[in-house]
Amino acid sequence: MINNRHIPAVPGWKKPKTLDLNRNEDAQVLDKLIAQGKVRFVSDKVHSAIEELYHIENPSQIDQLDQAAFDSYLQGFGGGDLSKYGVWVYYPWNLTVVHFPPQEDLSRLRGSRNRNLISDNERQVLKDGKTIVVFGLSVGSNAVDSLLMQGIGSRYVLVDMDQLDPTNLNRIRAAYDQVGVHKVDLVAKKISELDPFIEQVHYKQGVDEASLDEILTKYQPDILIDEIDSLRMKILIRLRAKEQKIPVLMATDDGDDILLDVERYDLDDVPILHGILPQDVIDEILQNKQMDRRQMGAIIGHYFVNLENVPLRMIESLLEVGKSLPSWPQLGGAAVLSGLYLAYASKKILLGQDINSGRFLMGPEAQLNPAIQTDDYKNKKAEQIKKLTQG
Repeated sequence: MINNRHIPAVPGWKKPKTLDLNRNEDAQVLDKLIAQGKVRFVSDKVHSAIEELYHIENPSQIDQLDQAAFDSYLQGFGGGDLSKYGVWVYYPWNLTVVHFPPQEDLSRLRGSRNRNLISDNERQVLKDGKTIVVFGLSVGSNAVDSLLMQGIGSRYVLVDMDQLDPTNLNRIRAAYDQVGVHKVDLVAKKISELDPFIEQVHYKQGVDEASLDEILTKYQPDILIDEIDSLRMKILIRLRAKEQKIPVLMATDDGDDILLDVERYDLDDVPILHGILPQDVIDEILQNKQMDRRQMGAIIGHYFVNLENVPLRMIESLLEVGKSLPSWPQLGGAAVLSGLYLAYASKKILLGQDINSGRFLMGPEAQLNPAIQTDDYKNKKAEQIKKLTQG
């Protein structure tokens, strides 16, 4: 049997070193890391990146490269010494050095295949100076994935208190060897490995009233994405967001479907959560800091989603929380769908395009499951709703 007491676990995130070889001191740092055996792998693909930049500027040559013109173009990078072009980034958690193009060139490369669905001007708007706060990094990690792929945001504030558990692997893109790594570290690594120029702020203790006020005051976010379990903090996030006129987005999984909440506190004087929670329920939630998962599930099902929109199997599952189930089920497909719609709504808001406050139920159930229209399904569902609301 392996004695792993002295074997290090998979490391978490640590701020990467960004090195510019035009600076002698940075070149010396890289040489020292290599000499000390702290570099196992080097990835240098900037020649391919420059070729892609050339095609972005010369799309008519995509199928037949003008080699002489490209060779001349290549001389404009790093003064002919490509090692001096861009930056070299050292990732301490995997002992890897990656040669990146400069920030603007990387942004152009990452956004090239988005054009003209996202124009160059829109790319700049979505990226420059935009801060996105993500509360909760299970479903929230899928939102970050979708936001990153579209080049949205230059600073992410990541908020979660938990480590990755094996049961999270149905909705978080991670390998099993990452179990035990803090969810913030897991998402932070993805961000840094894709785009080391993105600024990150981490709250690995989760969020409470004090840290919420600090986040909103210090970082002045453009969008808040709420994917935490605490109903109390959901309410407090919205009360503060309404005061400071910050839009809040939330995707609630509903079996295979999702319900997207868009709350445009930046535009409208709307009640929190669209007024779906009666004041007595709000008061109960704010006073009850130890609400169990079955109570939470019943409130989420009844008010946040509306039980009429909840699939039969989900209602049956809510009845089993604390009995045969430790928590309510959450499907990976719904998590991916949540990330997609959260990113879409973020894009519309940041670009100043039309998207109003509202609640939007989306997913495959209505389109692909004919059973939901049958009397048998409807009768069974009515029986289970009665049990849930009376129990």
